[in-house]
Amino acid sequence: MIIKSFEDWKNKLLQTSLNPKTVILVEGKRDKYNLRKIGIKNVIPLQGKKFYDILEIVEDCNEVILLFDLDKQGEKIFLKFYKILRREGIPVNIEFREYLKNFEVKEIENLPILENNNLINREEMNAC
Repeated sequence: MIIKSFEDWKNKLLQTSLNPKTVILVEGKRDKYNLRKIGIKNVIPLQGKKFYDILEIVEDCNEVILLFDLDKQGEKIFLKFYKILRREGIPVNIEFREYLKNFEVKEIENLPILENNNLINREEMNAC
């Protein structure tokens, strides 16, 4: 996947998130809220969930996008989930997170995203 700009990143993430067999894992509820402001679907925050609950949610997915923060704690979480999901045979996409390393943003909740009121946000309770 070739991403040319941050706007292109947002659009590609939006298009990818429309697939009901794709989920985006983030650290917390504020990360989810920030992404949902632009209509990103199927965002699952880790906050308040047990690790095995997350595995149950994503086990039937065709793709899991890891979009954890780019700070030290986010890197630890990323490595843990990346290794375990791969070991379980669950397809993992890290391209969206890797692209963010080109910017000064360290936290998903602080991404420079403008709200788009025309997009409908739906709950991801029945992800994949």
